Amino acid sequence: MPSPTDYAVFTELSPDSKPAKPGWNRRIFTDTDAHKGGAIHCDFATGLLTLAPGAYQISGLSAVAYFTKDDPRETVVPRSPASAGYCRLRCIEPDVPVDSANMRELPNSHPTILCIGSPSTANLVPSVFETFYETDKPAQLVLEHQSGSNPDQIYLRVFVGNSKWHLFARIAIRRL
Repeated sequence: MPSPTDYAVFTELSPDSKPAKPGWNRRIFTDTDAHKGGAIHCDFATGLLTLAPGAYQISGLSAVAYFTKDDPRETVVPRSPASAGYCRLRCIEPDVPVDSANMRELPNSHPTILCIGSPSTANLVPSVFETFYETDKPAQLVLEHQSGSNPDQIYLRVFVGNSKWHLFARIAIRRL
């Protein structure tokens, strides 16, 4: 039974490097920063977030970075002009593909899109979002990020310096 104070914070750190693909890329969370109650779950293998029926406040961020193996150690080399993009939070429905390589296949006006994030760039400028969501049945959500149709040298996460402590996405969910 969900408690009235259910909340969770999940983070995508960088246990490995993961290049972005054209179109929408699912964020795969790797760590739990905070978790209370039984209404909110994260599948760390798929990135799917499962919510029990109820009302929720959801906020977070999603970032991408330019990266090449020739970049100086412990640096991010900014580029200008920089590839632009943003994240979006959507509800998984049986008739809508979970993963889509074509970013225009499911428009942001589709009813499964809960919100889109602010504009971002691949210079580690994150896309941020906040929304409220209410469901009368269990729901599955996914956070996605796109950085154009040709994300050359753009990564969803970067593992360098033998450190996984590079935060690329975070979501905070609170049951109201």
